[in-house]
Amino acid sequence: MNTALAVLGLASACLLAGVAEAQGGCTRIAVRRDITTLSPGEWDRIASVFRRMDADGWFEYFSAIHNGEFGNIHGNDNFFPFHRRFLQDFEEIGQRYDSGFAIPFWDELRDSRNPAGSPVLTGRLIGGNSFGGCVRDGVQSGWSLGFPNRHCLTRMFDRGGQMQSWYSPEYIFSIMQRYNDMHSFREHIEYSLHGSVHLGMGGDMGTYWSSNDIAFWLHHANLDRLWSEWQSWGHGSTMDGVNHMGAPMSLGSSLPHYGEPASSTINMGWGRMCFQYAGGTNRRAGSALSLVSSPANSTAAVAELGLRSLPESLRKKWFPRMADDAAVPNEASARDGTRGPQPAPRTAEMPLPVPRAATGRPLPHPAPLTDMWIMMHNLNRTAVASIMAEARQFVDELNAAKYLSPY
Repeated sequence: MNTALAVLGLASACLLAGVAEAQGGCTRIAVRRDITTLSPGEWDRIASVFRRMDADGWFEYFSAIHNGEFGNIHGNDNFFPFHRRFLQDFEEIGQRYDSGFAIPFWDELRDSRNPAGSPVLTGRLIGGNSFGGCVRDGVQSGWSLGFPNRHCLTRMFDRGGQMQSWYSPEYIFSIMQRYNDMHSFREHIEYSLHGSVHLGMGGDMGTYWSSNDIAFWLHHANLDRLWSEWQSWGHGSTMDGVNHMGAPMSLGSSLPHYGEPASSTINMGWGRMCFQYAGGTNRRAGSALSLVSSPANSTAAVAELGLRSLPESLRKKWFPRMADDAAVPNEASARDGTRGPQPAPRTAEMPLPVPRAATGRPLPHPAPLTDMWIMMHNLNRTAVASIMAEARQFVDELNAAKYLSPY
């Protein structure tokens, strides 16, 4: 098949075949894993599905959908539920080639300081920079993509051979703690991490048809993972804001393209949402840094100890779920997950003792959205400017407090 229209019949058949499963609980759960944890054999199996899907026109099909719905699924609160449904649709098609297929995610927070140096962007996985030409290594090397016209996959990093820093794990952790409504949470993720990754990668990732690039699927799986973790913090049925028509967004709102209610995407392990993320969302709410792919007893634990050492005024401002914590686990408890002897009472502005393990570097300023990106997505300029200013203030205040990030 060489056009999106050529696969519409197969798409309809696939969707109808899944109706019975969509009416109840899942009989099989796909586990989406950090791509860097996959063995060479596991990755080869996933890459084989990608290649077969491309050969049958599915990348063209999904890029046509993303292009056609672009203005309906960005800059409004369809963003998370639509993209979850879109990911599941892609994954379900992949499972028709290999029943064990699951979309991996890219833990971009871990790579935020130096994205171009990520192992994800190597020839073993999805390949690297092409400086605007054809990507020459990785799984999509040599592909001829069909949408919007016949072309090879391109990438063009935003700093030539490098990329500007993305948004840190600490900042995303702060967003998750400070915003309890979908509208605010969505804006802060969409206008920060979402945009910076697309812009940093460039090429096809900077277009309306960004789903041509496998990086798109890894990226949006990671964003969906962050949404699932935020949901586990007491926001399991939170749906508000406005949809693409400016109407109030609710669980009953109809998703663009699919025509299904937003509520159908809320619960993983139910209906068509037959997947989960490795590492899960079974932490104490708000008490562990939001990187499921980093063991809680290593880098994430060191970062959390450092954040708990901030003056209380900063913790109240940026990490309200940590603000009432008056103690830091000792170094042994950081390793084994228990709580050891607690420090003596302290005054409100007295910083907690800095753990000896809390070493690292100051936080870098993250990449801002460009004017072209803002116009392309018809984003609220005032909201974008406010969020970008907030992100810079976050970095400045934590650096001034001598916080050192282990990431």
